[in-house]
Amino acid sequence: MDFSKLFFLCSLFLFSSLVRAQGLSDADHVEMQEGKERMATLVKRVYTDSAQGQRFEATRDLIKQLVQTLDRPHSFDYAFGDVPGLSIQYAPDSTFRIFTWELNVDREQYRHYGAIQRNAKDLQLIPLVDRGDDWLENPENALVGADNWLGYAVYDILPGDTYEGRPYYFVLGYDSYSTYRRRKVLDVLYFDEEGRPKFGLPVFTTYTDSGLLLADRARIILEYAAEATVALREDDELGGLIYENLIMMPGSNGEGPVQVPDGSYHLLEIDQTGHWRENEQVFDHKYEEAPREVPRPSEGRDIFGRGNKPGGGGSGR
Repeated sequence: MDFSKLFFLCSLFLFSSLVRAQGLSDADHVEMQEGKERMATLVKRVYTDSAQGQRFEATRDLIKQLVQTLDRPHSFDYAFGDVPGLSIQYAPDSTFRIFTWELNVDREQYRHYGAIQRNAKDLQLIPLVDRGDDWLENPENALVGADNWLGYAVYDILPGDTYEGRPYYFVLGYDSYSTYRRRKVLDVLYFDEEGRPKFGLPVFTTYTDSGLLLADRARIILEYAAEATVALREDDELGGLIYENLIMMPGSNGEGPVQVPDGSYHLLEIDQTGHWRENEQVFDHKYEEAPREVPRPSEGRDIFGRGNKPGGGGSGR
């Protein structure tokens, strides 16, 4: 072997050993593993207990357990892996991760819980407070903080660009919303000069069906029929973000008009001004297979690894 390569490998090994020594201790790793197992038990109760009071109690205990599990030096270094029902998504640059989950309050209401953990030695955990029920007007234009969050279960975090010199991220979320309707959200997250998370930025250049500019659009919210599945994701082949076009149709369960996908797609690409512009040329781009998030059929789980929920309806993949 080339001695320069051998020296490099030895140096890399020593460096990685030093990083491990300075990071999460073995004892803390064991305690976090035990905390993860308790969290998994609580999440299962949140989604499967038939009693509303028990679901709320499990949610309260889950919040406490999450804080207790993370409250130790270098806890960000612990990789939780798969916890069905608890979404743990990392920023593409690993500067933070987001924990979220969904509580079925009743047939017509869902509430969301979450927290952002910054990548730091000591715990920096920022709770996300779901105020979506208060967003009665212009929810796609609102610029808010963590204490006035729209509320959704995060299923992906993607790199955005920079805005006024600060990096921002796209946060993709799912909301079971109500009996007959589901939502997917393309939100924008950045951190202000004091490190506080902010949601929503007017970085989109999109239009109505009649060609009118949707001014100051700070996020994209897709609301659609519960029995439908709607794609919202990154597309490496096309080089941007895609989401399905929705059209209004009569509901099949007496719920009134609902939106459903028509088989065509919007593509958002960044332009020279730093805005994500709707590409008209691929609006009617057809796929041989619809690019939708699909659960593992053998397990009957949705994109968060959840099973069936009480009184919930479709999984909104």
